[in-house]
Amino acid sequence: MVDLRTLLALMAVADAMLAFASWFGAAGHRQGTAQWAGSLAVRALALGIILTAAQPQAGALALGTGLLALSVTLQAAAIMAFAGRQLPAWVHTAALAALAVPMQMLANDAASAILFGGVVLGALLAVAAGIAWQVVGDPVARARRLLVGAFAIAAVALAGRGIAAVFVAEPARGLMQPTGFAATVALATIAVLVASTFAFLLLHNARAQAEATRLATTDTLTGAFNRRTFREIAEREMSRARRANQPLSIIMLDIDHLRRLNEDYGHEAGDAVLQRFADIVRTALRKEDMLVRFAGEEFLVMLPEVSGPGAVVVAGRIRRAVADMPIEANGHLLQVTVSLGVAARLDEGPESLDGLVARAESALQLAKQRGRNRVVALSLGRSIAA
Repeated sequence: MVDLRTLLALMAVADAMLAFASWFGAAGHRQGTAQWAGSLAVRALALGIILTAAQPQAGALALGTGLLALSVTLQAAAIMAFAGRQLPAWVHTAALAALAVPMQMLANDAASAILFGGVVLGALLAVAAGIAWQVVGDPVARARRLLVGAFAIAAVALAGRGIAAVFVAEPARGLMQPTGFAATVALATIAVLVASTFAFLLLHNARAQAEATRLATTDTLTGAFNRRTFREIAEREMSRARRANQPLSIIMLDIDHLRRLNEDYGHEAGDAVLQRFADIVRTALRKEDMLVRFAGEEFLVMLPEVSGPGAVVVAGRIRRAVADMPIEANGHLLQVTVSLGVAARLDEGPESLDGLVARAESALQLAKQRGRNRVVALSLGRSIAA
């Protein structure tokens, strides 16, 4: 037999401590931590109110269970805030009233009160699990699965415990002093509800790690990969292309006269051009292609499994897309063009990454010498005849 009152008291203490740690430990109460800390404080208060009642069907049970419903909606709001969304404020009031009022009306019918409270709380937790699954993105998928799993287990356990109350002789006693399987379910429910807080904190930790990785591998202005990351990935792609005898192409891109744009319109305009330019180039690429900010206004595109002629087609598509789309920058509508140089891995034999990039740079220089806003390709290998 388990004394549920003792377990709930321990849970209330744990919630209060976690609420304190979440509130004061999260810098700036970032993305939902304030709502989550509030939900833990509300849940600790709800458990305290329930524990003060001499019998579980006393009037305090209505207020306590209503506050439990509020704690779940606050957790749902925290998850929404983590995803940059907002849960309507009326949901909290509606959830509290929807559980507290009927529970007060069922105060003299323990079985019905336990059934209603368990099913409604289970349904709210199921909704919270669905929200977590829908709005939390893939970069934190592992932590999302833990959170959804914790909510789902608690939802099933609470709903099942409520339904089971209908089939026992003393539902109030069975609720507060469960035995056998019911005791195991009670322990599991409390454990996963506490674990959900750690899962939510893991969401933030996973996002922080993903953001650190992004900052270390990409250019913060354009979102393109940086040069160091390009070398790490490109060396692997080059080795794979050699082993499998597959094509690999490089396009070097240079925004025409960007320095003049900076001088005429300011560096803010130049930055806006770089950002918009990167967005335009990405629309012309596949998911497996790689856009790199190589140096200043110079970019690089790596095209795995694309031969030289195919790369020339991609380069032409990029050139036209940039020329056909004026870029708004610092209050001005600017017509921007780009010069492009293309090189492909030679079929005749092995070649280093540096050699491939050097040929693409030479092709780019020729494009600029020939008047800019054009594509030039050099030494595409035997595949050029295909």
